[in-house]
Amino acid sequence: MDLTNRPLKPNAYEDHPFTFLRHAGHNDIANIQAINLIENGDRSTRENWQNRQLTNLLRHAHSRSKYWRQRMPSRLIDHGIRKFLPIQSREAVATQVQLDGSLMAKETGAVSPSYASTGSTGTPVKIFVCPENGYYNSLRGLAQFFINNLSLDENRVQISPPTKARQGADVTTRNSWAGELGKIFRSGSDKNVVYGYDDDALMAELLKTPIGYLVSPSRYVENLISRGGIDFIKKLGIKLWFHLSDFRSPEIVEAMRGIGIPSLSNYSAGETGPIAFECLHHQGYFHVAHSNVMVECDEKLTVSYNGVSLGRLLITHLHSYATPIIRYDIGDFGELRDQCQCGHDGPTISNIYGRGKHFLRHPDGSLLPFYVSTRVLLQAAAFKECRFTQIEVDTIVLEISGRDKIAADEEEALRNLIIKVTDPAFNIQIKTVNEIDWSGNPKRLFFSSSVA
Repeated sequence: MDLTNRPLKPNAYEDHPFTFLRHAGHNDIANIQAINLIENGDRSTRENWQNRQLTNLLRHAHSRSKYWRQRMPSRLIDHGIRKFLPIQSREAVATQVQLDGSLMAKETGAVSPSYASTGSTGTPVKIFVCPENGYYNSLRGLAQFFINNLSLDENRVQISPPTKARQGADVTTRNSWAGELGKIFRSGSDKNVVYGYDDDALMAELLKTPIGYLVSPSRYVENLISRGGIDFIKKLGIKLWFHLSDFRSPEIVEAMRGIGIPSLSNYSAGETGPIAFECLHHQGYFHVAHSNVMVECDEKLTVSYNGVSLGRLLITHLHSYATPIIRYDIGDFGELRDQCQCGHDGPTISNIYGRGKHFLRHPDGSLLPFYVSTRVLLQAAAFKECRFTQIEVDTIVLEISGRDKIAADEEEALRNLIIKVTDPAFNIQIKTVNEIDWSGNPKRLFFSSSVA
């Protein structure tokens, strides 16, 4: 990471005696260098550090929580007991939070901030966090631009889902997205657009300034292409698409690549922060964020996806001192490799499936990954919006809006498409509605299952 190649602000350096950089910026640069050293340096030294951090966390949990003492074996508490600990479910996290509250509050007496999931993709989970968690999360995202040698000069635009039902496009802007480093290095502007499902408002907002870096779930990019065509995407000035949150459609990746826009994906969770970052050279391979988490693959519970057997991913968050997250079932499946084919010497996840929790429960009891592109569905029948729900173990319901009836040949084409990507064992029901009722799910998730 050669910092001398990055354009500087005219007043990047501090004026005070014996001082080179402003304190906050100096700390950020030092910590980014440390993150890079840990994650991309000597493996044995990294693993030694991780084991010491895990030992610290385990002893902290053991000393402050009766709940955690009951989960741990009666022996010396160190990193070696991890493999003997039970897998931590969302329900287990909820129980510990209810019994103990924040384990940091007991030590400091201060009120710990909390994070709560929406529950839109499963059982809601609430955890407590430390201020240091927020700092790390923002810094680790910024560190990836240095690790990948990406410019800070480009504007950054993020499309975010609403947290409650709304219309339009709420917009917030800042002069820089690089935090304290924006006072040292030249950086682009930052814009966050909360998409209220008004496509015209979103498209008009995106055309106002060149985007540079687009940060968005796949479903929003897919919707923009459906509404405006690939020619609309060309007008936006996108240099790189950072995908996050949901399943990334291979069709959309290829459409974007076809007009010179590469994509990179991040793998993270609200409970843990960053988990892995996609390899710059090999799409679909994610280098674990070793400075933040340890990842295991539980082969006792698997699903099959594209002919590959995927194990349940278990996450240990090394800095989860307020609510310990240890061997946590994140709800996703994947393949864990010892290193990446690019040469990165560290655990690498591939074939991650479950982002957006796209799993059906098959009538035989197994889990079945499920995804079908809305673009493919639209080739079979026109509609405004669609939603899939698995209401019973053998029944999938597809709702399509914007029409009051559907022709028999359209219904048959949709049913055949769904069976093709699932299994003939399912009963497919297709319903037409004027408007889909999203009141219980402001994120408007494409798919949900009540039995998976």
